[in-house]
Amino acid sequence: MARSITVIGLERIGLVKKGDSVAQLIVGSIQDEGLVLEDNDVVVISQKIISKADGLTIDLSTVKPSQRAKQISKRSGKDARLVELILKDSSKVLRVDKQMLVVMRKDGFVCLNAGVDKSNVNGRQFYTILPLDSDASATKIRIELERLTGKRLSVIVGDTYSRPQRVGQTEYAIGVSGLNPIEDYRGRGDLFGYELKFKYVALADEIAAAAELVMGQGSEGVPVAIVRGLTRIERSERAGLSKRLLLQKQRDIFSKSG
Repeated sequence: MARSITVIGLERIGLVKKGDSVAQLIVGSIQDEGLVLEDNDVVVISQKIISKADGLTIDLSTVKPSQRAKQISKRSGKDARLVELILKDSSKVLRVDKQMLVVMRKDGFVCLNAGVDKSNVNGRQFYTILPLDSDASATKIRIELERLTGKRLSVIVGDTYSRPQRVGQTEYAIGVSGLNPIEDYRGRGDLFGYELKFKYVALADEIAAAAELVMGQGSEGVPVAIVRGLTRIERSERAGLSKRLLLQKQRDIFSKSG
């Protein structure tokens, strides 16, 4: 039998509001669509619905910009109140110009605008910020899904990121629970017996990107996908799993170049 995986988008989640249980919404959608969860399924969830459920939708009219935000606003052309939202979740500003504001978030992720986002948010002045701890969010949802379904599952929280030296964006894992986000091939042999020395695969990012193929980025209305049939998963219930995907400073060859 040929190797394959299945990606199933959930289309009946509906609009999510503050206080909703993401796990219960997922189970309800699965039942409405005549589906069932199976052991070892990976549930990939857009961060947007977690942010909405957690009340992390911000009205810019309530934000008072700092002097630093005003200064960066002049350099970037962005609304100073939006810059203030970005700075609140950032530990370091890496680049500012008229095209982009790149920061290192407090959780260590490097991205545009600290993940502050307007897409799929109702109201011209409303933006979402990322979950305060995406690994904790993933774990909370996984535990509740396992309780509701009796199945052994993994959960990935996905967000869309740009990539250095590549055109376009793809889905990344910013929260992981239930699986090791890295598959380490180092020390294994290839087809011809050569020992692999550098193959260190970001499995959680690959799964998130595969799920995005059915979730989409615009008006698709598919914020959750089930990825089924993966045989390469190594179970892990450690905390802070997504941090394994972050490049440590001593290995950052790009910022050292020049």
